[in-house]
Amino acid sequence: ESSGIECSRADSFIATTWWTAHIAHDALRATGGERFLYLIQEYEPFTFPMGSYAALASESYRFPHNAVFSSELLREYFRAHAIGVFEAGGSTGDGRSVAFQNAITRVQPPSSAELAHRSPRRLLFYARPEPHAARNMFELGVLALSRAARDGAFAGGWKLHGIGTVDRGRRISLGGGAALQLLPRSDQRFYAGVLREHDVGLALMYTPHPSLVPLEMASAGMLTVTNSFENKTPEAMTAISSNLITVDPTVQGVVVGLHEAIDGAGDVDRRLRGSDVSWSSDWEDSFGDELLHSVVAMLGETRVAAV
Repeated sequence: ESSGIECSRADSFIATTWWTAHIAHDALRATGGERFLYLIQEYEPFTFPMGSYAALASESYRFPHNAVFSSELLREYFRAHAIGVFEAGGSTGDGRSVAFQNAITRVQPPSSAELAHRSPRRLLFYARPEPHAARNMFELGVLALSRAARDGAFAGGWKLHGIGTVDRGRRISLGGGAALQLLPRSDQRFYAGVLREHDVGLALMYTPHPSLVPLEMASAGMLTVTNSFENKTPEAMTAISSNLITVDPTVQGVVVGLHEAIDGAGDVDRRLRGSDVSWSSDWEDSFGDELLHSVVAMLGETRVAAV
């Protein structure tokens, strides 16, 4: 769709999605290059129904490249399944890849007094009903909230909010006298404030990436229900924050997690301890000197034409 870019045979290319990986691969064939640098932010076939896009996304990992993975958990998934740079073996893949942590929104946790005396309690659901966000399992989350409401989990006047959707002002009845109010999208400053105002989080993603939202919820002092996926185990997620309650990606699994989080909302000490997440909240830390030196080495030079 564009008129193209000027480049030389000395230029390197960075792809940030599966479709720009196809472009970078074609550009290398035109310029005689060997590999491009692939910023892999998810196992992207999982972001589509099984079809052409999923197949083309899968193909992109078979192009010659070096990889920068968005999280070590995602890198471990590629290693376990011998995908992409790991197709030739673990040691080869380790030598041709690095991993970093996307910086999460910096949130100042509420004080112990705020947490202890907040009334009514509030739950925040990462609610993304749009088809392109199917991996966030909106429907499964609503089903679990509905079942928890019928169980009486929200007795006492809990307020239930959803965030992340482009819809404005939508209200979803959950039964049992409970309803989910979808909040409009907001900027980062407002978003950080919303996190501080809630006690329990629900953020699901049916992929190997840990997702940033549950980590941000945990850092705000929320007991946060999220789901497991292969190597994204409860142990791996608890190592990031003890506020993360990682359950099976089933309705019953999420319901059990919600009950645990709701019952523990009054444990202020637990919530404050868990707000100290083992994850970057500063891009200077995410892209520190050691990682950047590795990236430059994989590129082979510092001059880059970004695709």
